[in-house]
Amino acid sequence: MAALHSHTTTRPRGTRTRALHTAEGVLIGIRRIGTADAFDELVSAARRHGVSVFALAEALVALASGNELPGPAAARAARTEWGALFSP
Repeated sequence: MAALHSHTTTRPRGTRTRALHTAEGVLIGIRRIGTADAFDELVSAARRHGVSVFALAEALVALASGNELPGPAAARAARTEWGALFSP
């Protein structure tokens, strides 16, 4: 679990945590899964793609809201994992 928090960022901790909780909510809503499963899905995807769970959470939230995706690696990972869920 320590590796999840080793990513340094200029954003305040509350912003990162808020993005993580929002991303969990996105997965809960679209996948109809529980909080623990949503968190596990985010962590697993972050590990698979070698990105911070916080960056991936921000990318998922941006993808779900139709906003510009942050960071190329996290954006690519979010599109790979969940892009089809938001395609028309």
